[in-house]
Amino acid sequence: MRLTSTLRAVTGARTGPRVLAGLSAAALGLTVLAAANPAYAADPRPDNPKGATVAIGATTVAPGGTISFTGTGFVNADGSGSVVLVKIDDGAVRLPDGGDVFAEVTATATTGEISGTVTIPAGLTGPRHWLRMLTGSGQAGDEVRSLHTEFFEVAESRTPAVTLANATVAAGAALSASGVHFPASVTVTVKLDRAATLTTFESGADGSFTAKPVPVPADTTPGAHTLNFLAPGGASVAVPFTVAAGPDPGAASATVTISTAVTDTGALAIRVSTGAVALSTPQVSPELDALVATGVLPTVTVSDLRALDPGWSVSGQIGDFTGDKGTVDGKFLGWTPKVVTTSQGQTVTAGAAVAPGTGLKTAAPLATATAGQGRGTATLGADLTLRLPTSTVPGSYTATLTLTVI
Repeated sequence: MRLTSTLRAVTGARTGPRVLAGLSAAALGLTVLAAANPAYAADPRPDNPKGATVAIGATTVAPGGTISFTGTGFVNADGSGSVVLVKIDDGAVRLPDGGDVFAEVTATATTGEISGTVTIPAGLTGPRHWLRMLTGSGQAGDEVRSLHTEFFEVAESRTPAVTLANATVAAGAALSASGVHFPASVTVTVKLDRAATLTTFESGADGSFTAKPVPVPADTTPGAHTLNFLAPGGASVAVPFTVAAGPDPGAASATVTISTAVTDTGALAIRVSTGAVALSTPQVSPELDALVATGVLPTVTVSDLRALDPGWSVSGQIGDFTGDKGTVDGKFLGWTPKVVTTSQGQTVTAGAAVAPGTGLKTAAPLATATAGQGRGTATLGADLTLRLPTSTVPGSYTATLTLTVI
């Protein structure tokens, strides 16, 4: 095959390469160390609510998620609302800057109502966490109060899910179902189209079940249906499946045996999808020390039909680039081989990358197939890089790359 590269004279001023450096302080600030966020904390300190109450919107939240809170009674003697500081686990959980206040809200006058959200650090996990509401230090004259919410758990979302080993079944046969994230050690009921109960079984201690048989009644009509997996606590998963149509009882059938014999042709062949590659126009490298052009080797197909299956190897070797302005050493062309496709049972390994400068003047492997695992058809490729000296005279240059399979 022929490789062609056209080099154009470069004129005009050039500036040196720009160097960009630095990290966003905001990105660094989002890092939360797990050591600062315990999986669970000690018991809350005693409360001093002085008539205030507080509630949270959920008792489970994912790491990095938000939890909402509401409250009332955070009012001062003069009717003004207090400034409420919100901490997690009485301040045991910290922000990246070392602070422990995750929210600050001002209560409404007269009623002292509050509402807001707290973002849970991504490194926080486990049960028995709480929010601590504090007043008295947010602004002068505030009544001193301290009270905590009920406990909440920080855990990844666990949505029940079910998979079927096969989504199509004949009426009267059984499906195989596996599931995760159901309540632990409970009875799972399986219904057909939310009507007839097909089977029940127990979930495991981790809320999962594996390869549970689900019988499909013999009188189920062909077509689309749904299995409904139900468990205490509201767990419900609907899984679609199809009942295949059975044979027409009035139909007759006959059989035909079709056979063929594969002979040993003893053939090992190679083919290239096209016989030429036009490399990109060489550009000055960022280091200003070379003119660089790139391209892609056309698809190379190797077919081995030999019964002995001894394995094979494809190599490539190039001559010098020649043109109207002279000759350029072929060693400046390098490649990075790759295996694109293989046949079932084949084991084909791409050759090592060859850098420009070392080049392909000496034959280098594109790919090899293991003995006993080379029979079949494989397609190969390579990324090409030509790295010319900056002293190369502008002009068009062509070289021949020979690919050989043995």
